[in-house]
Amino acid sequence: MLINNKEIALYVHWPYCLKKCPYCDFNSHVTRQPIDINVWETAYKNEIEAEQNILGKKTVRSIFFGGGTPSLMPPKLLESILNQVSKKWAFSKNIEITLEANPSSVEIKNFSTLKKVGVNRLSLGFQSLNNNSLKFLGRNHSVKNGLKALETAKNIFKRVSFDLIYGLPDHNEKMWEKELNEAIQISGEHISAYQLTIEKGTPFYASYRDKKFELPPEKTLLNLYNMTDELLSQAHLKKYEVSNYAFKNSECVHNYKIWEGSEYCGIGPGAHGRLILDNKWYASHKFSAPKIWLNKNLKKKSSLYLNKEISNIERAQEILLTSLRLTKGIDIKEAFNKLSINSNNDILNENELRKFKELNLIDETDSLLKVTNKGFPILNYITNNLIL
Repeated sequence: MLINNKEIALYVHWPYCLKKCPYCDFNSHVTRQPIDINVWETAYKNEIEAEQNILGKKTVRSIFFGGGTPSLMPPKLLESILNQVSKKWAFSKNIEITLEANPSSVEIKNFSTLKKVGVNRLSLGFQSLNNNSLKFLGRNHSVKNGLKALETAKNIFKRVSFDLIYGLPDHNEKMWEKELNEAIQISGEHISAYQLTIEKGTPFYASYRDKKFELPPEKTLLNLYNMTDELLSQAHLKKYEVSNYAFKNSECVHNYKIWEGSEYCGIGPGAHGRLILDNKWYASHKFSAPKIWLNKNLKKKSSLYLNKEISNIERAQEILLTSLRLTKGIDIKEAFNKLSINSNNDILNENELRKFKELNLIDETDSLLKVTNKGFPILNYITNNLIL
């Protein structure tokens, strides 16, 4: 029994950056060629129209502009995209519209205009409050730039979040405690704290492979993670997802809904989606190369690189994977019933589940399954072994 929810989340991807960060494996590009904004506007509008023709009537609960660096988009382009979405679908009364931004002077100038065109939540890519760390991470801004951007953002937007990265080569408990306390002093309603991961295909991957830098030992990384939980919790920034912390009722609605397993539509180069069509789940993926995506949409041809039907079991596995990232966990009986799955045996490894429960890494009460605080630091190991 699939329920075709009339609410949908929308992700819009802008693929360009001023500079590619050495740790980033996202679909982001640096171009020295001028970008014809009018052409991109037409392409985005064509793709939104094409999606609406397929999906029909929907109410948009959230829109998330990611990248790349979407705050480099001219506000008029962003406004045009939002206008097109509102023409094709209804907006929820309490719609959340998030935009990722970097703390550069160029982007700060646009904050007021971004609010006027409809953005009501800003996510700032701080990454660090230490200039040496920012240099290592290849960031274009300084701590001073970041603090100025945050002050400006908080004066304009009611909802502001920022990201931090820990587990850098020189990180120890004393350094991270100092940085976290500084972050708490200036924070708003939401902080994301990510451990540095070395992704294949990035400059960091080659440097790490060639032993140009080393990461802190596992014991230190565990201490940094637990310290993050403790200090942010004391500041009433409660962990609601493995790397995300917020005041009560200030969670990122867009990401939360996706982690819970709601439908979402991807717009832009490389954007992914999970949608229900004709009572079946589909996984979609747009062409990643900006030029290919652009030309497809300008010619009003399908920009889908992949549009694959996925079974209810596959979708259940996906939802379980993302829902276990949430501290509230997942009601597996309710989730599986929606997908007409009567047995856990096709989804869960019962032997591994039993083992993880005995080790207090997973808690199961009735049909509610959730990872414990002890289990979160090894979440990937748990899900890799638990989900068939």
